[in-house]
Amino acid sequence: MKNNDQNTSAGQRINDLITQAPVAISFLKGHELIIESANIHILELWGKQDDIVGKSLALALPGPDGLAYTKLLQEVYKNGHVHYGYETKVWLYRNGHNNLFYFDFVYNPVKDAGNNIIGIMVVATEVTKQVIARQLLEDTEERLRLAIEATGISNWDLDMVERTIIASPRLAEIFGLDPEEKVTHPQLRDMIHPDDKPMVLNAFENAVKTGVYLYEARIVWTDGSIHWIRTGGKVVYNEQHKPLRMLGTTYDITERKHDEMMKNDFIALASHELKTPLTSLKAYTQLLAVKAKKTDDTFFINALEKSEKQINKMTRLIHGFLDMSKIELGKLQLNQQLFDIGTLITEVIADSIPNAPGHNLFFKAGSPIHIMADKEKIGQVLGNLVSNAIKYSAKGSTITITAKMQGENLQVSVKDQGIGLKLKDQQKIFQRFYRVENESTYGLSGFGIGLYLSAEIIRLHHGKIAVESEEGYGAEFYFLLPMQATNS
Repeated sequence: MKNNDQNTSAGQRINDLITQAPVAISFLKGHELIIESANIHILELWGKQDDIVGKSLALALPGPDGLAYTKLLQEVYKNGHVHYGYETKVWLYRNGHNNLFYFDFVYNPVKDAGNNIIGIMVVATEVTKQVIARQLLEDTEERLRLAIEATGISNWDLDMVERTIIASPRLAEIFGLDPEEKVTHPQLRDMIHPDDKPMVLNAFENAVKTGVYLYEARIVWTDGSIHWIRTGGKVVYNEQHKPLRMLGTTYDITERKHDEMMKNDFIALASHELKTPLTSLKAYTQLLAVKAKKTDDTFFINALEKSEKQINKMTRLIHGFLDMSKIELGKLQLNQQLFDIGTLITEVIADSIPNAPGHNLFFKAGSPIHIMADKEKIGQVLGNLVSNAIKYSAKGSTITITAKMQGENLQVSVKDQGIGLKLKDQQKIFQRFYRVENESTYGLSGFGIGLYLSAEIIRLHHGKIAVESEEGYGAEFYFLLPMQATNS
């Protein structure tokens, strides 16, 4: 009696567990698949009440669907293999409506101590929310893919370990290849113009470190024609910060580059043609200024001095446009020489003082720091930074210039107490023609090429230029130059 009581108690506990389980569960006993226990969730799936308990599954679930279901479970009973069903569609009547739901099923044969199959445990878990979420994500990805392809942009996924690439057909088209052709990473890399390969390799190495991949380069199609591309990507790392994948886009910017080249040619031609009459105008203005000083005509003298300042401003602007066109064409040359950076800063300050009435330009010269660089171009960078500091800070404020060694580099900074920069402006301030636009800058002249030229000059010196700022609290622009000579 005691064993029977224990068996009854154990059976009751199992039945209670099935009844109270949060998932759909049923135990089907014997080869006839008698429904020995079934909780409310499995009954809902079957569309039945608890009066089917004790009946065979075939009698409880008549009809074509029930017959197919019964045959499948009989096969599981016969072969003893676990059967899994994933994201199975089930129509259920809930909240007054028939709705489609998704379930994962497990049909697990149950064996006794002698390894004989005595029944089947059926477990079903609803996965409707997961399926709908995945479908929405897939739909979104498909719409995004179609939108990207409609713009002519290709997207790709590079395996950083195996160096295999999965790409949209558009990528092959951009490289002048058959869109049906499966491209490889080495194949695409080999099509980069030989002169641009070092730059692309450097961009790739930087991407591994920083996570950001960006470059514009020329590619050579199989027919020998040259085209321009712009590539951007982001690196995905594992927990050990090892690069796993790079996701990115590439698109054909050849037409834009051609337009830029034509524009640069026009700017260079126009600027060159303006230099001669402007030089003559400056010479005549200086002659008039000499004669005016002999007459003691204050108004005439001041007018000519202001005219000369405007001529100098126009001259610097023209030189800037000429340098910009040379940079775009890759023709800007550096004339490197050994010079003391402190002496150059002093000269730049002396040239800037006439344009900075009411500003305090401060530089404390220390021991000489000699560097091998293009003195004129570095002076141009300094002049641009000081000019910007004057333009965007109030009269009476201080502009501090410093020069010091930072490891193996020379660091030169220009710090002001001006309006500062928003974060979005800091990220774009060195782009060509970019200007800060807010109520504080209305009425300030400029084309937005000074900082662009400065950045390109520093880049040609293999240095770095950056800004640290907070809106309303001034800005500090600085650049680093690698030392190529000993200090004295």
